[in-house]
Amino acid sequence: MNLRASLGGTPVLEKYDLLEEIGHGGMATVYRAKDKRLGREVAVKILHKHLRESSEVAARFVAEARAAAKLRHPNIVEVYDVSADNDRYRFLVVELIRGTTLRKILQENREMPAEIGASIVLELCEALAHAHDAGIIHRDVKPENVLIELPAGCKGSALGDADASGDRLSAPRSDKSGATPLPSEGSERRSEVDRPSRRSRGPGRVVIKLTDFGIAKILDAQGVTVTGQVLGSPAHMAPEQIEGGEVDARTDVFALGVLMYEALVGHLPFEGKNPAQVLRRVLDARFAPPEKERPSVGARWSKIMAAALAREPEERTASTSVLAEQIREELAALGITDPPAEVLAYFRDPQAYTAALTERVVSALLHRGEAARKVGDSPAAAADFNRALALRPTDLSILKRITSLSASRNRRAMLRRAGLIVGTSAALGLTSFGIVRYAREQPPAVPPPPATTAAADTSEPDPDDTADPDLDTDIGPEPPAPPDPSGQARTRTYAVPTAVGIATVSPSGNAVAGAGGGSTRKVRFTIIPAGGRVTLDGAERNWLAGAFDLAFGPHSVRVTVPDADCCEDLTGSITVTHPPPDAPDSVEHFTLRVPLRPAIVRLRGAPANAQLFCARVSVSVVTGQAAHVKLPETPWTGTCEFRPPQADAAAKKGSVTLRAGRTNEVPWPG
Repeated sequence: MNLRASLGGTPVLEKYDLLEEIGHGGMATVYRAKDKRLGREVAVKILHKHLRESSEVAARFVAEARAAAKLRHPNIVEVYDVSADNDRYRFLVVELIRGTTLRKILQENREMPAEIGASIVLELCEALAHAHDAGIIHRDVKPENVLIELPAGCKGSALGDADASGDRLSAPRSDKSGATPLPSEGSERRSEVDRPSRRSRGPGRVVIKLTDFGIAKILDAQGVTVTGQVLGSPAHMAPEQIEGGEVDARTDVFALGVLMYEALVGHLPFEGKNPAQVLRRVLDARFAPPEKERPSVGARWSKIMAAALAREPEERTASTSVLAEQIREELAALGITDPPAEVLAYFRDPQAYTAALTERVVSALLHRGEAARKVGDSPAAAADFNRALALRPTDLSILKRITSLSASRNRRAMLRRAGLIVGTSAALGLTSFGIVRYAREQPPAVPPPPATTAAADTSEPDPDDTADPDLDTDIGPEPPAPPDPSGQARTRTYAVPTAVGIATVSPSGNAVAGAGGGSTRKVRFTIIPAGGRVTLDGAERNWLAGAFDLAFGPHSVRVTVPDADCCEDLTGSITVTHPPPDAPDSVEHFTLRVPLRPAIVRLRGAPANAQLFCARVSVSVVTGQAAHVKLPETPWTGTCEFRPPQADAAAKKGSVTLRAGRTNEVPWPG
């Protein structure tokens, strides 16, 4: 069949033969084409007529395409060419990828192991980190914009075992938000998903590529991005995008957190009956903790995702590089040191691989949990044991570990409370003795003060105080000194324990409610950097599970980070306030940022008078010297310049990772 004859009104381009239409979306029509000069097959996206007639959209299209063309990364679809100003059509030429979208993969593999989903996200982190270092924000990270190419012989994907040619995506579908995505969310993805790519295809790896950089920014000129009408479900948009605020790299972190949640849990974090409900839930940061939706995910992965999905950008995981480091560390702790190899093994035989991986992960969790238990880190041990039980629910030995851990925590709590009661009783005995002695020593002209009795506390016990073994009761202020011997009357107060906290008693016998008066509010903590341990009022609290009850008033707080080299301990106090009348169930959010120690930076193996320059963190260090640098996060990863000593020699750029509180020897590139 003559393809060109069958295409009718197909545009004619000077440098490309358009062979067939393979996609049609809200922004462009996509063709499989042949580069006349190089003889390779490419995908050509031609902007719709109504868009290219807008000078602003056309200008943004060219500017974004030229910026994206500078990106060279194995996890980013490569941009080959863009139309010139004098071309009749506005078009973009990109590499043609054979495979499917991550959306299809997730639909076909809803029970994907958490470690496989995290390994896929890890590659996207690296792609976005590369783009962010180049000053490019994606703005539309979602499964439809992630292309997956599987080697021959892989199972369990939308491609099947051998049919890897032209994954023709289905017609538009309705998602849980109630919105029906337009073709840009589905059929346009065929723009790059059709034919083999010689550069990316290989027998020993799964190719994962991010595409469509800058599309959201281009469409902003038409005022359609924030409505979701073109880019699909609003569930992938960061709060600052919805509100029309400033967009930066942390916007992509949020979208990546949404994608990670969907990959690990099996559904979106923000869902509703219609787009308006979804938008409201995104803005309210309301989503179910991942480990509760799917217990086999566990608290540690849940914590990583929760940090990426923080409502405010400044409270969110600082960068995709930090998110990648968190994912890589957790994978390594579970024995996964080659994530791409694990992804390939999964797609070759999902069922057999999942069974084998479960045994490996459970073994690693039990080992790490026991190590945490031995050093008294009960929350960490509980997190690992609970996930192990979720992965192997019939294993009674795991249940026994959890029961033993709970019993141990209860015993420690009882001992703490018993010590508190004994200590308080002793203090009261000494105080009473002092009062009696003082009364006996008063001159006869001054009558002794009346006897004081504590009024009975009739308030109901706070169930959170009695049920939580990790929450110690504050014993309140020190008892004041007795009255002055001069005989002048003074108000005397001293603390007595009650079922719900502290009551401050005046000489008249009237009890006044103190900070622990039985009223509580839900609070949530965000710890920066992630991984910190929180001690409230002298007792360690498990803040990873989400919001928990805390009494109104002040509380002492201390945050420590296991990596003691990086950070100082954070000590201070917080005050839990009463919620506003119109939002009695609102959650109070505390962000605790641990001070980072300076990083020491040196050059290793560099010629004399060479220089390392990292503009984003103000690093400038010469061979043989050391720089003390205050980092915004740990670890920090960014692009730096390696400047040779020769004035006429060009500087080289490279990725550098620096860790707070450590001496960082940066090798000179060969």
